[in-house]
Amino acid sequence: MKIALISDTHDHTDRLSAALEVFAARRAEVLIHAGDMVAPFTARGLITFDGPIRATFGNCDGERTGLSNILKKSIAAPPVTFELAGRSFVLAHDISQIPDALLSTADVAVVGHTHSPSRSQNGRALVVNPGECCGLVTGQSTVALLDTDDLSMEVISLP
Repeated sequence: MKIALISDTHDHTDRLSAALEVFAARRAEVLIHAGDMVAPFTARGLITFDGPIRATFGNCDGERTGLSNILKKSIAAPPVTFELAGRSFVLAHDISQIPDALLSTADVAVVGHTHSPSRSQNGRALVVNPGECCGLVTGQSTVALLDTDDLSMEVISLP
């Protein structure tokens, strides 16, 4: 299964649209957002993804009620746990929000916050960060695709 990974959109809807086009072209089946959408209008763009969405709140998501009204049960406070394609996931905006006990039992931890794409191992868990969709901090707008078969991750720079 191909999973779309995105974080730190920070209301940059043009970057979100570009990301959604990439995910559609690459046939991503599920989208995971690791926080910092910021405003509800960004969530409205996110829900145009053609598949299930899992999301968490970031430190810049001030309008949590508005985000929740749009995303319904697809968004929750971190850490969020779920299973996809036989793999256990934990989702948080910042790695510090994931207790060691969850990292020791998860196959994959999806995080954001640092604005830099990364892939590392923390005990059992593969920790992945798609970087920043918005391109504000690093100057590079990135997202990622995760393949649940072999846990490979491709970081994609948005045009």
